[in-house]
Amino acid sequence: MGMEMTPPVELFDYGIYTECSDVRAHVGVLAKMVFVFPTRNAISAVEEHNPKLVFGFQSGVSAPTASGWLIALELIRDLRTIPVKSNWSGWYGWTDNLSTTQKGQRAVELVLQMLRLGRLPIWLDNVEDDPRQNIQIKGTDIVVYAHKRIQVKCDFRAGPKSIPGCTGNIFIQKSERNPLRLN
Repeated sequence: MGMEMTPPVELFDYGIYTECSDVRAHVGVLAKMVFVFPTRNAISAVEEHNPKLVFGFQSGVSAPTASGWLIALELIRDLRTIPVKSNWSGWYGWTDNLSTTQKGQRAVELVLQMLRLGRLPIWLDNVEDDPRQNIQIKGTDIVVYAHKRIQVKCDFRAGPKSIPGCTGNIFIQKSERNPLRLN
């Protein structure tokens, strides 16, 4: 993502403050990692550290199409870094030249696969010891209620600065516009 300036066009609030997610999963393509954290922790990082607002661009569009904050990985509390095997077939052909929609679809598919394999942490608020003796006799001690909403982002250059091309940051979106009418 980009440079700081005043956008010549109007951007609409559409980002971390307007979404209804509990957990965020940012796919760092260059790092071949997924960064997972509670949404509230990214909001806290924005409010506590007051990072610089930057603008992002889509290919073929000269004016900014998004705004957001670059937050250093270490500033988001409880951020989990999950390496994804470099031979995962989804990495093949995943370049920065893909459309925003294609990148997003690939990111969602990766996160779905990680969920199916039990490789994605999910923070649970409603976990309890089941006190019913007839349930415990059958071998159940803990009941988990997990209605969680996950926001997935392709954050192409997210990752440690030690990896070539990575920024050391996560991009947390504040606003956007969609001049190309992409989904």
